[in-house]
Amino acid sequence: MSKVTNVRVNLGPRMIMVGKEVLGTSDNISIQVAEATEEELEKLKSAYEIRLVKMVGERGAGEKNE
Repeated sequence: MSKVTNVRVNLGPRMIMVGKEVLGTSDNISIQVAEATEEELEKLKSAYEIRLVKMVGERGAGEKNE
């Protein structure tokens, strides 16, 4: 399967939650996907729930700036 890179995906209106707590809503959320197949992008667009998880070792993933 071929992959596409640097694609903006509009996810539409979403509730914004942390755990089980609703913090608010958004009229439209869009994300920039670095690399994915067309099939993966379609799954993402149609998903009822999407989780965003900080990757360990990435800047801003719980590290303290000194």
